[in-house]
Amino acid sequence: MAATLLGVGLLVFWMEPLFVLSTIERLTPNIIYRVRTQRPVVALSFDDGPHPIFTLEVLEILHRHDAKATFFLIGERALRHPEVVSQIKAAGHEVGNHYFRNGPTLGHSDADFVDYLEQTEKAIGIVAGPKLFRPPGGVAWPKQLRHARAHGYKCVLGCAYPHDPMHLPARYITWLIEKNLVPGAIVILHDGISDPTRSIQALPHILSVGRNKGLRFVSIGALLREAAEHVEAS
Repeated sequence: MAATLLGVGLLVFWMEPLFVLSTIERLTPNIIYRVRTQRPVVALSFDDGPHPIFTLEVLEILHRHDAKATFFLIGERALRHPEVVSQIKAAGHEVGNHYFRNGPTLGHSDADFVDYLEQTEKAIGIVAGPKLFRPPGGVAWPKQLRHARAHGYKCVLGCAYPHDPMHLPARYITWLIEKNLVPGAIVILHDGISDPTRSIQALPHILSVGRNKGLRFVSIGALLREAAEHVEAS
C-alpha cells in the first residue's frame, strides 16, 4: 500500500495532471493555482530574480514574442539590482513579492515574516494593481499566508511548474508546460536560480506553442482582470 501511494505521489509530482488540481484547490482554497476562464490567456511567471544577466535574457525573449509576465522578486536581490527591476517595469511586466531572502519562511516569527514581506514590497516598489505573493519554495505556514492576505496580497502558485531548479532537460520543461497550457493556466519558471539556461532555452518554444494554440501570454494580474471582466460581461 505504501509503495502504491508513493508511486502515485511521484506520478503526480512529475506529470502534474490537471485533473488533480481541483482536489488541491479544495484543500488550499486561499491559494491561486489557475484562473477559471474561457478567455484565451495564460499567465507567465518567473521566480528568484532579479538577475543582472538571466533576467535580461528573459526580457529580450518576451519582447520578441510580444509576451508579458509576472516576476516574483527577492527583496535583497532587488536592492542589489534596482536597474533590472526598473527594466522589468519599463517593459510593461508585473512584479510580485517573493520574500526578502531566498530561503524558507517556516522558521520565521510572525513579526519577522511581516517585516520581510514589507521590506520586499518597498524594495521592488509595488504601487498599484493586485499585490501578489509567492512564498519561496512554494511553502509557508497557513498563518503566514493569512498575514500576507491581511496586507493585501493574493497568494499565488501555479499549475504548470516543470521543477526547473532541479536542472531538468529542456525537453521535459517544454513537455510539461505544453500539456498544461490551457486558458487560465499559470506557468512557473525561474530566472534567478544558479543556472536557468534550460528554462531560457525552452522559453521561445513554449511561447510559440501557446501562440499556435491561440493563447496570449500575460501577467498574473492581467489574467485575473481579464477573467473578472469576462464574468461581468456575461
